Amino acid sequence: MNPSTLQQTTGNVCVGIATLIFLLPLQHLLWEFARKHVNDNQWVTSALFILIPLWLLLMGALLCVTASGGFDWLRLGRPALYTLTVAASLALAVVTFVFIALYIRPGFTPRFLYLPVIYLISLTTVLLVVLSLNPKLAPGLPLRAVNLSWTVCAAISLALCGGYLGYRLVTGGGSQIRSIAHRFSSNSELSRKNIAQIPTLDPKRSFTELLRLAGESQDRDVRDAALVQLRSNPDWVASLVAELTRATPSSGELDHALALVDFASFTPEEQKLLALPARNAMDRITKYMHSELRFFLKDKSRRKGAHRWGNRLFQSIATKLAGAGVDFQPALDAFEKTFTEKIPDNE
Repeated sequence: MNPSTLQQTTGNVCVGIATLIFLLPLQHLLWEFARKHVNDNQWVTSALFILIPLWLLLMGALLCVTASGGFDWLRLGRPALYTLTVAASLALAVVTFVFIALYIRPGFTPRFLYLPVIYLISLTTVLLVVLSLNPKLAPGLPLRAVNLSWTVCAAISLALCGGYLGYRLVTGGGSQIRSIAHRFSSNSELSRKNIAQIPTLDPKRSFTELLRLAGESQDRDVRDAALVQLRSNPDWVASLVAELTRATPSSGELDHALALVDFASFTPEEQKLLALPARNAMDRITKYMHSELRFFLKDKSRRKGAHRWGNRLFQSIATKLAGAGVDFQPALDAFEKTFTEKIPDNE
């Protein structure tokens, strides 16, 4: 193994900075929690703030060792060795984090049990890089023994991480895959039933039901079939205008009506008929969210979803009906204000 100047310099700089991180911030963290009894996870951020740069630097140094032929004894191709080096570095970082967690929150076990592993993994990695990239530095030191120790640590770490990921995949991933497959098959079956039902619905008497089937939650085939059935009524645009005018936001029918305005295509004359009722419908939805759903919007995830839905739909309709002579900007501004203003705690 004869590392180039670039490999040697890069590896030494990385391992030097990593050693400083190990000796100063990491030791300070371990010392800080040496006599504390911790019952929360506030230490996690500090630990990750130290471990992430530490192991990124060590990974870079190990890649320099790999590039210089330090792991050629494994008799693998160079791309495979690079992949294995990255995987081993990540596994060692994960195991180090786990043992730091056990050290900080040891339960009923003594803390000193976990320190040897923390030191062994980090210092063995540092020593391996230094001896591999600087063979003339200490020719008498047993590089083979250090190499073997690091390889054993890396292999055990890879096996533990791989076993855990496999366990999670079998226990959690399998059920999620089955759930997705079941949901997909259920949706497909429901879509087939809806498509078969649509021709039996009268476009006048069953206008609301067809409007629901043309809604955003349906598959594209279902929406297309529902739209064809709606168009079979010559006065379907007038029915849509009436729905935009009288439907209440709480029923969900107003959402379906606006979704149809966004989904269907209209002539310029039809757009003029729909523009003002559509803007008024937006205003009613905004007022509804601003008042009756204020408690609902305090949930951040729901608030974000409702904001994304309304912003996309309202902007799309405003763009589509821009030539109809109706100003949608006040409606858009009011909707945006509902989601940007601070909600008082006492509401």
